[in-house]
Amino acid sequence: MSALTILEDKMIFFARVNKAFLFGWAFVVVCGCGSSEDGVIAKQNIVHQGDTQGTTYVIKYHGADSVDQRIIEEVLEQVDVEFNLWRPDSRINAVNAFKSDQTVFSFEDSNRLWSVLWDKCLEMHSASKGAFDPTVHPLVELWGFGLKNMTSVAREDVERILPHVGMTTDRIDLDEVEEGRIYQRTHVRKGDRETSVDFNAIAQGLTVDLLGDALVEHGVADYMVEVGGEVKCMGVRNDGQPWRIAIDRPVDSAWGERPLQVVVNVQDAAICTSGNYRKFHEVDGVKRSHTISPFTGYPVTHALLSVTIKAVDASTADALATACMVWGPVRGRSFIKEYRDNHPEEAIEAYFISAAENATHVYWVTEGWDQALLPEDQL
Repeated sequence: MSALTILEDKMIFFARVNKAFLFGWAFVVVCGCGSSEDGVIAKQNIVHQGDTQGTTYVIKYHGADSVDQRIIEEVLEQVDVEFNLWRPDSRINAVNAFKSDQTVFSFEDSNRLWSVLWDKCLEMHSASKGAFDPTVHPLVELWGFGLKNMTSVAREDVERILPHVGMTTDRIDLDEVEEGRIYQRTHVRKGDRETSVDFNAIAQGLTVDLLGDALVEHGVADYMVEVGGEVKCMGVRNDGQPWRIAIDRPVDSAWGERPLQVVVNVQDAAICTSGNYRKFHEVDGVKRSHTISPFTGYPVTHALLSVTIKAVDASTADALATACMVWGPVRGRSFIKEYRDNHPEEAIEAYFISAAENATHVYWVTEGWDQALLPEDQL
């Protein structure tokens, strides 16, 4: 869903995004020298990169020592084993397969990731008035990955599933059991046995945040973490300049070609993009995107092509971008304005690109970015 490109030292890392989860391999590239002739330890430019979650990741930072690659892989594996819908042994598949409304699904070894993500999802679901909704999962399954089942979906199918969609405690709920303020286990209760969840619209943002936390825990202050185009940048680059992130132009270009729309300096913030322009089907002249509305049960048909959100953390930016793609260009703008007013501490900025007549585009940018975005020809 993302459309972001990371630029630094004239190197471009393309984020080829697929919200399906597949865990892959990784390797580390270390550039520079760890010591100098006068005995002063020099900062190295360090890169970890590889495949994860059906896409790629890139981690860049500078320091005297590199973080052990195993630490990176542990974070990726933790998210994967909990939330990977494409992994048969994942926790989320076990939760979704649980069909009892009389007992609870209990687990003790989740590292409390479920509670962290669940609380964030509840927050974003409430703030977006339901536009961000992980319980859209059965509708996503109905339409198929990439809308592959589009021609076979009947109105009766949608109407049958819609009553099971909605992130309310009477459908599905989660809580933690503690004894003496010590965590013991997590319980998932299903009031509706047909309700299921899909965290793909926020899990990459969560992964970015967790990777950033791991770097900080090991002494890294200046870093850029990118997973599938979702990015978080803290501090500055080794040359003292802010990290530079490019927003892709919303065109369905050939594979490997990523024309850039604008560039923004990012420091101590996350930036995430959701877009429909590479993933849609056209039926009777109407374009239907891969974004499924939890309100109607159908793929959205509005003109909004992509939304880029800046926030203090990637989980928030990822979820807000998804909510905007559900709302569309008009209600999405109203939603972001209201959210900014209610959460000034999160320093939210937004960049909307919508389709217009004659294959042109129209743009809407929050005032904080209005002068900060650099056009592509200023790279």
